[in-house]
Amino acid sequence: MFDRKTQFTGRRIRAAAATAALLAPAVLVACGSNDESADAGGMSLSIAEPAKDATVSLPFTVKVDAGVPLGPTESGKHHVHLWLDNHANDYLVVESDTAEITSGQKATLSGKPLGVSPGTHTIHVSLRNANHSAAGVDTEMTIKVGTGTGAAPTTTAPSEPETSSEDPYDY
Repeated sequence: MFDRKTQFTGRRIRAAAATAALLAPAVLVACGSNDESADAGGMSLSIAEPAKDATVSLPFTVKVDAGVPLGPTESGKHHVHLWLDNHANDYLVVESDTAEITSGQKATLSGKPLGVSPGTHTIHVSLRNANHSAAGVDTEMTIKVGTGTGAAPTTTAPSEPETSSEDPYDY
């Protein structure tokens, strides 16, 4: 026969195990993300533009696809935090599905420059609740910022190789 102390301890162990079993999948989903899109608990987030590994010129537009409506924080809707490289504290608050990135642009809350310069950068986006807490969906993508402004530079086809009058198969 069990005494009251043993019964209480057994209940606590079962409750802790049940809680761990319920939370484990949420922790695994929230920690995972890939280079283009993420999904957690029915919420999703992806970077629709620019394309992965694209070369862009300033200014350029980042377009996101969120699985929930985006809007102003005071509306209670979700929004997105967008930052470059490893500067997670220097982010833009994006309350719609697009954000224009410009030269010299500053982060929404910190006021620090986003650090947009020619070269390779990683765009990070994080879906946020109205109170700025993480909604559990983050994703990232690498792009290259070219020099100059305006439309993204076009690539030219490689020129034809020079031909020789000698037949390379003539033995």
